[in-house]
Amino acid sequence: MKRKSIKNATLWMAFATMVLSVAACSESNGDAGASTAPSDAASTASSAPSTPPSPVTLKLLFQQSKPPEMDKVLAEFEKRTKDTLNTKLDIEFPSSELTQMLGLKMAAGDEVDLSFDYLGAGTLYQNIARGYYQPLEKYFNNDAYPGLTKAFPPELIEANKVNGHLYSIPMTEAWKIPGAIYYRKDLREKYGLQPIKTMEEFQVFMDKVKEQNPELVPLAVRNTRGFANGEMFANEEVQKNIRTNPYFISGTGVNFSVVLSDDGKKVLGAVTLGDRASDYANLPDPYNKPDYLYQYLDKYVQWNKYLEIDVLAQKNPGALFNSGKAAASEWNVRAMADVKKTIQQAIPGADIEYFVYNTKVANLQPQALGTNYIPYNHAVVPVTSKNVDRTMKVLDWIFSSQENNDLFTWGIEGEHWTKVGDHGYSRSNDQAKKYSFPWYELSMNSMYERMNADTDPYAKKVLQFVKTNNAYFTLSLAKFVFDATPVKTEIAKVSLKLEEYKPLFVTGSDPNWRDTATKMNKELRALGLDKIRAELVKQVQAYLDKGGK
Repeated sequence: MKRKSIKNATLWMAFATMVLSVAACSESNGDAGASTAPSDAASTASSAPSTPPSPVTLKLLFQQSKPPEMDKVLAEFEKRTKDTLNTKLDIEFPSSELTQMLGLKMAAGDEVDLSFDYLGAGTLYQNIARGYYQPLEKYFNNDAYPGLTKAFPPELIEANKVNGHLYSIPMTEAWKIPGAIYYRKDLREKYGLQPIKTMEEFQVFMDKVKEQNPELVPLAVRNTRGFANGEMFANEEVQKNIRTNPYFISGTGVNFSVVLSDDGKKVLGAVTLGDRASDYANLPDPYNKPDYLYQYLDKYVQWNKYLEIDVLAQKNPGALFNSGKAAASEWNVRAMADVKKTIQQAIPGADIEYFVYNTKVANLQPQALGTNYIPYNHAVVPVTSKNVDRTMKVLDWIFSSQENNDLFTWGIEGEHWTKVGDHGYSRSNDQAKKYSFPWYELSMNSMYERMNADTDPYAKKVLQFVKTNNAYFTLSLAKFVFDATPVKTEIAKVSLKLEEYKPLFVTGSDPNWRDTATKMNKELRALGLDKIRAELVKQVQAYLDKGGK
């Protein structure tokens, strides 16, 4: 699976800055209603046929939960576009994991017109290899879709192509939004502690919670996310000639640490959790020591005592924190103002503070984060869609103007939110009207980004920092994309088994994780782990032989 490369890394970096600073802050079935593009003055619809197209209801599948007032927002969308798009949106927010639900729907042939996928567990590239998604490149840089052309520059589209086709729509804000720990300020003051800046200081706070407020869960985390998807306690060194936690190569079904020679021209090995000592023996120091690559799992075990007893069943840690049942939680720094307001309104006398746990980011230090310049979040159009053109017209409308994008991202202006300046917003204080849409699944774009007007100066600095090239180092194998097609059957089997074990590891729930990892690894080998490994090594070496870096 090859992604079209960018000829000059410097040009790509320059493009990244351009995209992320704009806001400062298979053929498809034809559609009888499609028409030519409108003039630049059109803002309420990107295409204006003389007569509306026949009515259609599109089926969308997203994760998280349905936001309050979602139906009102959809009704407003229908009202604004009745004479142009004439489209209704039926959005499903499944209670189970989205990736599982999508797989079931694809297997059953159920119609889905738009969904969400991401790089996190490698499901995006795996699902592309399974043939789940429509190619969408013809809708971009196309005069009939001016909104998409405006919001998605050709360079961004080319960089996200796989085997010459665009199977996903990249949702961009920055290459990385840093994680933060949110904690109760009122409790910190009660314990007589100073504001927290480090994980060491935070651990003192955690111990105080257990001692003085045992009725509270010290730290709320999600069962499958654990300690921020491997980002808390991660090694912050610049990764040279290796791809490992938290920057694993996506799409293999199981995370491999891939080690290259000093000159970056040869693959020395690919190892994964639970591998035998002999698998590490030929790797250079320090990568020949399994504990070097997986020492963060020991830290998870140490910190498990701060998690809730039934953490393996926890799917909504934010709700636990917001309700006052937890003393701290983790999310990204962008959410600071919203989290603060929620806590203040929900819990009398409560307030929050936060700190960025990546010390390099916290200090705005150059090369704090690694990136391959591919956005984490993507929108996809499954092959079961019977309304691809109509779906893309809706997306074109969303990205055609700030006003249209705001409707889905923030809700109805004056009711759910208020505009503050050119790129700021404030939300309604009415909890019943707290429309909070997962914009990273549908409407995220740096061109239309807004920032909460109550965001504090430090958070603003961090968010501006991660929109600059200075914040990043380029990962090894940055332009490599694993083609899961030759081993898609093995990946499906391995991924399913891995999901049984994952919560144990990511939450530190198993003190004997080394023994459990060995057991799991043997089971994965029986399901095709080594075939996947060999394919990965083969593809990476072929990429390097062609001059890839």
